[in-house]
Amino acid sequence: MAKAVGQHVWGKLFGEKMGSNGRSALLLTDLKPEAESDESLILRFAFVVMGTDAPLFPSFLIDDWGGEVRGLSIYNWVRENGNQFPRAEIFGFDRQGNSVQFFVRELELYAKLLCFAFPDRQAPLAEGQLVHAVLLPDEAMQAVEKIKRPSEIKRPLASARVTWWQVPADLTHFDFSLLDDAQASEFI
Repeated sequence: MAKAVGQHVWGKLFGEKMGSNGRSALLLTDLKPEAESDESLILRFAFVVMGTDAPLFPSFLIDDWGGEVRGLSIYNWVRENGNQFPRAEIFGFDRQGNSVQFFVRELELYAKLLCFAFPDRQAPLAEGQLVHAVLLPDEAMQAVEKIKRPSEIKRPLASARVTWWQVPADLTHFDFSLLDDAQASEFI
């Protein structure tokens, strides 16, 4: 059975409950770990289906000539070729894990990707935590500071709908009210 594309990272999730909606922040300790560990998480990036805001977790893509694109390279292919090849078909899963198929033209090509964190590759898609902020630990930091996305972060994480923060390396909790302040300052 095909699986949704995922990226293995090391990190820790901080969460906040707000009614039925919760927010989460990912303390990213290693973007490309070589082995599985207790810190392992799987990030899955969902395209947004046009007009719905519904997530599409890709598994593979078939281009106009029948060639297959798999793995994290799907995100670069869509970014670079989505407008030129709107009939390419993307196969994947909805949030409930149901198999779905869309033409690339049915995706919001300019929308940021939704980033979800999972404890392992077998976790159901419905159990993923939507990530709102990525926290980058730094030994020299004494306080949490909003930053621009570092240039060394590549797609698909670079295209995710998240805010970026530099944080002290010994961070034990994240103040989610900072996200409210950051969002408000973007509209000023």
